[in-house]
Amino acid sequence: MPMKIASSCENCGLCEILCPYNAIYPAGVNWRKIHNRYFIFCDEDLVHDDFWSPAHCYIVPDKCTECLGKYPEPICKTACTKNAVMSDNVHWESEEHLYAKKEYLETMPGWM
Repeated sequence: MPMKIASSCENCGLCEILCPYNAIYPAGVNWRKIHNRYFIFCDEDLVHDDFWSPAHCYIVPDKCTECLGKYPEPICKTACTKNAVMSDNVHWESEEHLYAKKEYLETMPGWM
């Protein structure tokens, strides 16, 4: 299942820097997926997804693969000194689906 960030996050940004799929965004930053590409918007009138947070960093489940095939465990969870990163039971996905998502994200033009 994807990861999520709890309110104990202090917005240090380390997890955002380390995420291999750019799935982590700073507090309050808006994101949207358009034509299979992910963009950051500054539009204040957007309807926010349930994982969005105005107060702390957040993880976009569509882009989180739990680092399967990259690291032994999610790099964001390993790097967090406040233990603010945890499994997101609401957006549960099978390991097979996470690997498929990884393959999909890696085939997107400009993913890295």
